[in-house]
Amino acid sequence: MKYKREMFITSITTLLYLGMILLKILQFPNILMAIFVGIIFILCSSIGVSKIEKQMNENHQKNQKCYENLDIFRYLFSIVIMILHLRPFLNTSYPLDLFFNNIIGRICVPFFFLVSGYFVAQKEKQNKEYIKKYVKGMIPLYITWSILYIPIILLYGSSYLPTIISYVQQIPIPIWLLIPLILLFSPVLLLLILLYSGTYYHLWYFPALMLSLLVLRWWKKRWKIQYLLVISFVLLLLGATETYYGILPHSFQHLLSYYFKFFFTTRNFLFFGLFYVTLGYHIGQKKNPFVPYSFLKFIICVVLLIGETLFLQTTERLNSNIILSCFPLTYYFFLCLLYSNRMFQWRGKYSLRGLSKYYYLIHPGIIYFWLWVLKVINFESEQKLIYGLINIGIVLVLTHILSIVCLKYQHKLKIPI
Repeated sequence: MKYKREMFITSITTLLYLGMILLKILQFPNILMAIFVGIIFILCSSIGVSKIEKQMNENHQKNQKCYENLDIFRYLFSIVIMILHLRPFLNTSYPLDLFFNNIIGRICVPFFFLVSGYFVAQKEKQNKEYIKKYVKGMIPLYITWSILYIPIILLYGSSYLPTIISYVQQIPIPIWLLIPLILLFSPVLLLLILLYSGTYYHLWYFPALMLSLLVLRWWKKRWKIQYLLVISFVLLLLGATETYYGILPHSFQHLLSYYFKFFFTTRNFLFFGLFYVTLGYHIGQKKNPFVPYSFLKFIICVVLLIGETLFLQTTERLNSNIILSCFPLTYYFFLCLLYSNRMFQWRGKYSLRGLSKYYYLIHPGIIYFWLWVLKVINFESEQKLIYGLINIGIVLVLTHILSIVCLKYQHKLKIPI
């Protein structure tokens, strides 16, 4: 049949439209409006998806991959994470806050993990010990930025000093014994922090990536990667229990409470990073990992993510770090970028990959500094939405300037930045 692909895509887009109405993602005042919008949506979506799928198929036939698209979205997602951490729309616009904090913001880190795993597999084809070299090179960077953020931690922690003191006073150990014990075990505690969460809230990504790669390296020497992919997915499901806490049986909630008393979150290498890094590595091992109808499947996953996010707003959650529909969405999105034509030619002096790295490293410090300035001058606009947008602009500009400085001097400075 000549138009078999187009008919299939049209059928799926029609079902998607009906699904969005059933999930109440789309709502209309009357049936005529729903029909009118539906015709426009189905027509435009079918034409657009068909063209993109045709383009991706052509690139697949030529075995033509576009790595530049991955760098573009690593850069864009580093900005999204910046907005997520700044959270400027929390008390001003529920749709915008939901979009950045619970929808697009939940794709970014899985995408980073997956891309890292993919490129490690690619590099390993030329150097079998690339994982060891990659992790070894990352350690000085991680340690340096962990040290740089210590002053902010001390400043931030000083405001909670009365709470810390009251907590310490509740420990049933004499103070003359407690202080030596703290001093004795502080190196062990610091090591655990560096291996688990990092010294500041965004630095958890680095130990998660390094440990995931080391586990991957150890595993692939003994067993098949596919087995680790299955095991790590089961661990991801366990990690997702903090997101789906409200729908779990009470007995399971009680069991989880013991874990969260000590570890606070499942956002770590074991329950989060390992699966996406392994998935990216598995994709990178394939000569041509193309999947038919990747873009159409990506659109379906976007609708599922929106529906799942709206559902989760009605349930009790400990956090929303791991949303299960992000897994297929990130996978198909990655393939779409890999087999699409290059979106645009970046002509900047510094690479998008380098900028995205320093955006991620620097922006929490800029956020802390800027919010401190606002507090000191006691400035707050009555126009909350505009105020939030101004904060985004200033934090982005300052982060960009410092990132350029780091990129300019990274080879000249002796410390690894």
